[in-house]
Amino acid sequence: MIRTTNLRRHRRSAAVTLFATACLTVTACSSTAAPNEDTGTDGGTVAIGNTGPLSDLIDMSEVCGDEPVTVGLVDGFGTNSWSRILRAEVEDEAQKCPAIEGVEYAAGRGDLQATLSAITGMTAKGVDILLVVPSAGPGASHLPAIQAAHAAGVVVVPIGADPTGTPGTDYFDYVDWDTRHDGVLWAQWMVDRLGAEGGNVVLLGGPAGNAVSQQELEGINEVFATAPQINVLTPEPVTTNWDPAMTQQAMAGLLARYPQIDGVISDYGTATMGAIRAFQSAGRPLVPIATTDDNELSCLFDDAKTDNPDFELATVSARTWIGRVGLRKALAQINGLDNQEPSLIQLSLYEDSTGAADGAVTPADACQPALPPGASPSSQLSADDLAALFEG
Repeated sequence: MIRTTNLRRHRRSAAVTLFATACLTVTACSSTAAPNEDTGTDGGTVAIGNTGPLSDLIDMSEVCGDEPVTVGLVDGFGTNSWSRILRAEVEDEAQKCPAIEGVEYAAGRGDLQATLSAITGMTAKGVDILLVVPSAGPGASHLPAIQAAHAAGVVVVPIGADPTGTPGTDYFDYVDWDTRHDGVLWAQWMVDRLGAEGGNVVLLGGPAGNAVSQQELEGINEVFATAPQINVLTPEPVTTNWDPAMTQQAMAGLLARYPQIDGVISDYGTATMGAIRAFQSAGRPLVPIATTDDNELSCLFDDAKTDNPDFELATVSARTWIGRVGLRKALAQINGLDNQEPSLIQLSLYEDSTGAADGAVTPADACQPALPPGASPSSQLSADDLAALFEG
């Protein structure tokens, strides 16, 4: 088969024209590709919807190809440290592939309509690959725009939040950590910390109804259902918008309401700093906390532990690097190359202050004193690049 840039661009142009004329509303468009199959052009296969460990990731050189490619990144949130690092990691990965002509970026800033408009706008411009973080509301609310882009011939890969729908049918693939698995990790670590005596645990999430927190909750509930000594004071994750100030306010309210809180599970480490400040302001001792990695958390642990003997910390990687995986999968699809990287990555604990988890580092080892608060120690950016990102 002869494959040329002009031929592919012609087909993409025709698809985008069809998108503009036929898709008068995004809800009218869908794809008919078979779900959960390995697909690829010219004989390569790309695994869709598969699960695996971090060790199964590959190098960009294996999928880059040499045809010019344009990339779009739409982040439904886009206003916090996680989003800044994610964007930088996608751009860094793109620089490893000379065929990528650029990465166009749009942040929805938590506004669903702005996010949908950004998806539609990049589709109309004819990007070849579109990475979407569907975090401006419930995942399903993003699905019609994503389906329309997929129907227009864009290789669409949602990352970082579940859009619902079916990989291979509503979009090319969904790439993320295994969110439920993270909930299981955090909950089991909390059960081990609180022991047979158990205690009261609170759950802190992100925006109301977001898919990430809800799927983590499924894993948490699975573990706690077998641990009757654990009393969950917040059956649903408390809304924090992944914002440290809002998290501090929410945690202060919980501390005022409940005289005994023995553990905290929070799904964004930078926001978790707000919870710690609430404990400190209330004069309450710190308790075991399970969350995602954050440089400020790592660096404060040893000093905080001195005055808070029950304080322990477990984190999983904040997976700011997840867009790299999504980009490589999309490139493999376009270039007809093999890519068996996992779509859903089952992480192990990145940090464990108790030293009990195999392969986990201590907070002191994760801490990078030269980097600012909000940096992710597990980022795949270099320390210099991370520092420059937060200086800019």
